[in-house]
Order: sequence, then structure tokens, then C-alpha cells
Amino acid sequence: MRDIPTSPRIVEIKRKTRKKFWRLFVLFLILIISIIIGLSYFSNDKHLIIDDIKIEGTNIIDPNNIDSFIKEKLTGKYIYLFAKANSLIYPEKGIYDGILKEFPRIEELSITREGFKTLHVKIKERAGSYLYCGKDLPTDITLIGENCYFINNDGYVFDNAPYFSGDVYFKYYVSMGDDITTPLGKNIMDENRFHELVRFIDGVESLGFKGAYIVIDSEGIDSLYLVKKGNATNPKIIFKNDADLDVMLDNLSSAMSKSEFANEINSKYDTLSYIDLRFDNKVIYKFQ
Repeated sequence: MRDIPTSPRIVEIKRKTRKKFWRLFVLFLILIISIIIGLSYFSNDKHLIIDDIKIEGTNIIDPNNIDSFIKEKLTGKYIYLFAKANSLIYPEKGIYDGILKEFPRIEELSITREGFKTLHVKIKERAGSYLYCGKDLPTDITLIGENCYFINNDGYVFDNAPYFSGDVYFKYYVSMGDDITTPLGKNIMDENRFHELVRFIDGVESLGFKGAYIVIDSEGIDSLYLVKKGNATNPKIIFKNDADLDVMLDNLSSAMSKSEFANEINSKYDTLSYIDLRFDNKVIYKFQ
């Protein structure tokens, strides 16, 4: 095979082309680096840095905890260059999702930017109308209300509750299953069943009774304990777990509509032991 001689002119053209390419490449690289440095400097401009956080709507949640959480998320830089606290590139989704995860009491959350330096955080807390206190009623009545969790109007467990003595909150005692390590983030029972129980309890209260807590027995017997009035123990209303609660309430309402029954219950309430609704169309009761 014979080597074909290359023209000196062609060699020179190739050399100049390569030289031009590398010159353009270096210039392009310098331009990119300059833009990155410029953007990095721009991202740290104090006029664009979020330094004020306004928190609205907290009642039980400590707003200082939310403030600290947001500031921690705004600390530092992306790839060591761009300030996370810059109002144009701050981690809005990370802050939003993080707050909802860290503070499960929050039902609704809104984060908006006011100007370039302020974040406005608007919160609606879940209503803690009820408590979930485990599967078993304590044998020591002084412990009722300990180790409880707030639940909302759908039976959803959303936060730990401090100790509440007395009847500040209505309490539920029901097994959620032996494999449950923590009730947080779960419903204590089927949502429809929970609503049925709430309506039943509200109906009982409309008849002049006040509920304190309910025990859902694993053997199918439920006991609605009433607020005591001088009793050594709380009186209770007993009914079957699979019973039609509307029928049970109608039976109790019919009994309370009879003056003889209602007067006896009301006059001897401080010694009332239980009202039993487990038998069809019958209301059985007993005093201590």
C-alpha cells in the first residue's frame, strides 16, 4: 500500500480548525463558569434571601417549632453554590411535604411568598374532638386518659395527646390489631362504623346522658361509659357490636319518653350501674 502525500495546505487548514475549535471550547467553558459564578453570587444577594417567616393558625402546635423546621430547610446551598434561602429557588415542595410529615396535627397548609424576603405559612389544625387511648380500659380509673392520641371526626389518629384527666375529651378504647406498633396515621376502625358510633353517642347525649368513653370489646360487646355524678364508678350503656345502632337508640329513646323510667333513672343516676340494650325491644337497667 502506498502512502498518499498530504498537501501542506490541507495540514495547515486542519491545524487551524482544531485550534479554532479548542479556542471556542475554552471560551464557552469560561462563559459557563462565569454564568454559574454570577448566578451563585446573585442567589446570595441579601435582597432575595428569606429572613422572615410569618406563621398563622396554630393553637396547639408551637409556631417556634415550625419556624425552626423551615429555617433548617433553608440553611445551606444547592451543590455548594446556590443559597437555598433564595426566594426564587427555595425548596418549597420540600418544606411543604416536610411540615405535613413532621406535624401530623396539620389538616390544611398553605405556604406563600410575600415579596422576596418573607414566607407566609397558614395552618389549619385538625380538630381534636376525641382521644384514642388503646385497646384496654385501665383497671386503675386514675390512669384513664393516659397514653392517648388525638383522633379527628373520621377516627383518624393524627397526634400524641398530653394527659387529660376527667372528661375534657371523649375517649375510645378499641383494638386496632396486634401487629400495630403505633396508631399514628391510621384509623382506629372503619370510617363508616366510626361515624355510626358518633351519631349514636350524640343521640344518647340528646336524651340527657353524657358520654365519657367507649370500650369496643373484642368479644362483640360494646360499653358506652357515662359521666358519673357521685358514682363510685361510671354507669354504662351496654350493646352488641353488630347491633343496629339506630334501633338501639330508638329503644332507649322510647324508654326515656316514659316518665316513670326517666324519673327513676334521673333521680337515682348517682347509683346507676348500667343500661343494657342487648335484648330486642327491651331496655334492662340496674342500680348499685
